[in-house]
Amino acid sequence: ILGKQLLKKVRDYKWLEDYELFYEEFMGNQYLILMFPNIWSFELFELYFPGSSWNPSAEIKASTDFEGFDGRTKYAFNTAGGYYAARLPILKYLDSIKKQASVVVIRIETPSYWASLGVWVVRESVKKALNKKIKFSSKKELLDSAKGISKIKYQFDTENIFKTSKLIRSINLQRNLTEYF
Repeated sequence: ILGKQLLKKVRDYKWLEDYELFYEEFMGNQYLILMFPNIWSFELFELYFPGSSWNPSAEIKASTDFEGFDGRTKYAFNTAGGYYAARLPILKYLDSIKKQASVVVIRIETPSYWASLGVWVVRESVKKALNKKIKFSSKKELLDSAKGISKIKYQFDTENIFKTSKLIRSINLQRNLTEYF
């Protein structure tokens, strides 16, 4: 309910001015939060590395959920409570700065997260991450920096995530009125 109330407010704010990246490590979870100056939309990718609490296999597993400007009409079954636990502190952050943005969250569960502790870990991790902002002047700089952190920290290439992201695809396809004048 709180998320829906905040979403009503955030959708009326002006866009974020810069591209922003946030990063946090907490209790075996790694987070990259990418904010794009655009209308509200939200996408969560959860990656479960081999040996993490949700993945006993030898391959990386992934799940994702997305919402556009109008919000969700159905429960986020793929990422479940983690989706809403990540979205709420982001909405609170955007409300506090009176801006809206398109937001991609990448959560990586590492093998050191061997016991699922509940969605409070997601909520607290995202809140901590939002205190560590890096600003960029372009989408390319933001994406390149996120890729670099992911490769250095986890030897993981985010390229496939960026290619499959509904949110990033939408931003890449959008045209501004200024392009026609």
